[in-house]
Amino acid sequence: MPPPRPRRVVEPGSRLFVGNLSYEIDTDQLRKFFEKWGPVNDCFLPQDRTTGKPRGFGFVTFRDAADAKLAVAQADGTELDGRQLRVNVAEDTRGPPPPTQPTQRASKWGTKAEDDEDDERERRYEADEDAAKPDFGLSGALAKDENTGNVYKGHVLKWTEPDDARKPVDRWRIYEYKNGEQVKILHIHRQSAFLIGRIKDIADILTMHPSCSGQHAVLQFRLKVLKDDLDEVRVVLPYVMDLESTNGTFLNGERLAPARYVELREKDMLKFGSSSREYVLIRAPA
Repeated sequence: MPPPRPRRVVEPGSRLFVGNLSYEIDTDQLRKFFEKWGPVNDCFLPQDRTTGKPRGFGFVTFRDAADAKLAVAQADGTELDGRQLRVNVAEDTRGPPPPTQPTQRASKWGTKAEDDEDDERERRYEADEDAAKPDFGLSGALAKDENTGNVYKGHVLKWTEPDDARKPVDRWRIYEYKNGEQVKILHIHRQSAFLIGRIKDIADILTMHPSCSGQHAVLQFRLKVLKDDLDEVRVVLPYVMDLESTNGTFLNGERLAPARYVELREKDMLKFGSSSREYVLIRAPA
């Protein structure tokens, strides 16, 4: 068994998680691929402890966080050895995980000019103004009745946030399309979860088509912890769960099983019920 890898103190934001790697890729190939964005201090490909084979993901540490951000913006979704890469900033921690943040409107994230433009766009949509932003409890599954205590504005919520709920590090957005035309941009980096449905009092994202349920689905950001020997890396990724809706939630054209979290990827398309509106998940450049 090889000795444990020594830990390095790295600049925040300089370490990347690289997913969906080919099992044939080695560290030299991975380093060469990412060096086009800047000097790389370290590449690590975790191996299964039992089989000794690669686990299909790795970590790349840049010398500078600025180079890492550029790599995320340009490398995510590109191909390496026939596989489409998933590249995220890794939240590399050495202490206990941070406490779960309750769902709420977060402060603006980005340049003031961009946020002013975003806010002006959001004010144009009455639905967004009317939608309340609930503070959900943290217990984990679908709520069944008022005995759970999961009641907001007189509505028994069908879902509560899991213990690993987190606000995202990346600036995720949803582009809403109707009949092929973009009608709205939804900024979904400001809280950890978004309830999707027809009930104005509690929905974060309103879907007013009659085929949609009152509480149709939830978009949830969750902390994913990846461990190998002494390394522990945390990434916050988006998931969707259908809340046992009548007419279903569709991911890239396929109906999802209800009451199960499904991990989302950039450029995934969601549809709800029989509505023609399409919701495309995009991560804004850093």
